[in-house]
Amino acid sequence: MIRLISVDLDGTLLNPKGKVTIGNLEAIRAAQQAGVVFSVATGRFYENACIGIKDMGLDCPVISTNGGKIAASPFGQVIASHKMAVRSAVEVMQRLDDLEAAYYVFADGLVGVRLPEDRHHSQIEFGDDRMLHEAKTRYFTGHAACLDAVERGIYKFYVHTFGDRAKLQHVRQALQFIPDTVLTHSSESNIEIMPPGVDKSSGIRELAAYLSIPLSQVMAIGDQDNDLPMILAAGLGVAMGNASEDVKAKADVITSSNAEDGVAQAIYRYALSSPSGQA
Repeated sequence: MIRLISVDLDGTLLNPKGKVTIGNLEAIRAAQQAGVVFSVATGRFYENACIGIKDMGLDCPVISTNGGKIAASPFGQVIASHKMAVRSAVEVMQRLDDLEAAYYVFADGLVGVRLPEDRHHSQIEFGDDRMLHEAKTRYFTGHAACLDAVERGIYKFYVHTFGDRAKLQHVRQALQFIPDTVLTHSSESNIEIMPPGVDKSSGIRELAAYLSIPLSQVMAIGDQDNDLPMILAAGLGVAMGNASEDVKAKADVITSSNAEDGVAQAIYRYALSSPSGQA
């Protein structure tokens, strides 16, 4: 019996155009009406995840920044919060600056954008005014802004290289031995630097414990490397049809792609056992 569903956003719940479909929304609401808890588990920073989930018309628990911050609902009660060690974060920042890498840092209510020509996608999608007034989040650019955020305490670094895969690999090699850090990614074009022991697995463990639901009754659905910890930890781990080959190989089952409402199909088949024909 599945009592908790944890679903990644980008590449999983959202279709290739970055939208949630009516089919997926109907399946989520059917699960909620049946008493199953639906939750989002994403690498997006907390405020970005919350405003996006509310725009979908959903009210559900949120596991953000790959388990860095967990809340009972969008902008609701915070269940857990885990930030990087300042010393390690400063060392990461120094190496990224030496390599002239593009990156973002995420603190509570603050996004540091390293390069002046760069903009975080949430700025573009929601706009500065909306992020400020609805999510109480500000964007700051440059070295001093990022260092201030790092010294306050951040949840993660997000590194990208404007499509330069060779440089991204060079950055990965430079970061891999910094103490008290773990590297993962949510696509082949980024690197996410996290505190050790904090990932989507720890996120669903903390959420499941808060809800008094055993992991054997959790279903996790995802498509990328940062989804693997929760897919492996859950009682039922589901890979999307568009998932990486590694995720597919390690998941318990594979559903259809995010272009084919794979989340809805998994919900009907494994959580609701519906003969609706959507499985």
